[in-house]
Amino acid sequence: MNRMHSGWMVGLALLLGLGACVTVNIYFPAAEVEKAAERIVDDVYGQDRNETGGGGGDQSALQRFLAWLGPDTAWAQEVTSVSNAAIRGLKQTIADNHQKLLPFYRQGAVGIDKDGYLEIRNTQELNLGQVAALRKTVAKDNEARRQLYREVAAALQLDPSNVSRVEEIFARQWREKASAGWWIQKDDGSWSRK
Repeated sequence: MNRMHSGWMVGLALLLGLGACVTVNIYFPAAEVEKAAERIVDDVYGQDRNETGGGGGDQSALQRFLAWLGPDTAWAQEVTSVSNAAIRGLKQTIADNHQKLLPFYRQGAVGIDKDGYLEIRNTQELNLGQVAALRKTVAKDNEARRQLYREVAAALQLDPSNVSRVEEIFARQWREKASAGWWIQKDDGSWSRK
């Protein structure tokens, strides 16, 4: 009986040991989200991701040469893996809205809040029709951004609870890549011109 009891204990120990080896992989692909956010924000803002601050002809030639060698293509394929028809459509909607909102960014009527969404700041210089159109465009743009973050999370097969992390990464990109003179809300809630 002692031998049977000891065999049962060994079996239980093996089961517990195997159970301990099973780990739940809770991986958040921050690098992939960062690359996707950078690319999407650059596309919306109309920036070429190969430009690094007004580079000259030599830099462009070097970049073309490196792209010809292949690493640039591999990076682009990685980014496009976080794309689908819904993401492309939402990016286009946001880009279209951005073109309509550019004068309002420059006037200071619209700013980018700490969560990366648009906020109407100052409408004193606008007539009632402009204010109504601005409110409609800002609401449409903010909803497109919310949907975009959900779609990016879904494309990466992330749990819906991770959408807020995707949103944080995009918020940082929207604010960092904003043009000089635009109103940006800092993490502490204060506003300043970039």
